Amino acid sequence: MPNSIRRAVRALFPLTARPVSTLPNLSEARALAALLVAQGRRVSIAPAAHGFTVSEVAA
Repeated sequence: MPNSIRRAVRALFPLTARPVSTLPNLSEARALAALLVAQGRRVSIAPAAHGFTVSEVAA
């Protein structure tokens, strides 16, 4: 797909992340993310003020 079409589609349909949980340490966040990925979901882990936030990425 040409880059111009890809950029246009991303502008029309941006990715959104819905927070699932905030966990105190990275190993727990990775374990939850692995569980969600095993269920077929796309996830991201980001540092938060207190721990790490696991978010589900929706297209």
